[in-house]
Amino acid sequence: MVSLAQLRPSVLSAARQYLHRAGLHENAVFSRPASFGTSLADDMWGGEDSAAPPLDKPPMGPNTYYNPITAIMQREPKKDIAERSKPYHLHVYTTHNNCRVVFTYPSGKLVKNGWWTSGSCGFKGANKSSYEAGYQCAVRAFKRVEEEIARPNFKDGGASPVTLALKFKGFGWGREAVQKAFMTSEGDNIRSSVVVVEDRTPIKIGGTRAKKARRL
Repeated sequence: MVSLAQLRPSVLSAARQYLHRAGLHENAVFSRPASFGTSLADDMWGGEDSAAPPLDKPPMGPNTYYNPITAIMQREPKKDIAERSKPYHLHVYTTHNNCRVVFTYPSGKLVKNGWWTSGSCGFKGANKSSYEAGYQCAVRAFKRVEEEIARPNFKDGGASPVTLALKFKGFGWGREAVQKAFMTSEGDNIRSSVVVVEDRTPIKIGGTRAKKARRL
């Protein structure tokens, strides 16, 4: 049971003022459980002083208040759950002129030999924006991811088990090529490690005037 001293000061103040005006605080006796006092004045003021408190100052309540709703809804302490390791990041940047794939640790640090572009894969000129250039970048990136899954580099910030977050940015032939390579046999060994797929392509809303459209 909860004693009246644990109620909010506003409730106590209203009850005290009412009893003081009615003159009932000295002889009001009720039958209550043992946890309560024998009189309403004892419950309110501790039984030491049955006179009504001065009304010019607000009564001082306890530092903590009993809330029956939160007391009922108290949950059991959560069991210790092993934290899930943060995923690696495979960033795919594609434009109308190039394709770039970057493989990083969960901290954001670049994995050794973990970046590929259309130029590094042997494509020159207009071929850098082709579908095949994006596909070759994806194939080489997937092989490097397989190596990291087999032997994580804990020294530079690796984690085990290796999980992967795919993040696409931009539009171009390379974007579709990476997606197709991921769904073919080239991506069979890493597909189960992917936990997040994001599209981080920025969308312009308002802002400054766009450049004049290129005409061929």
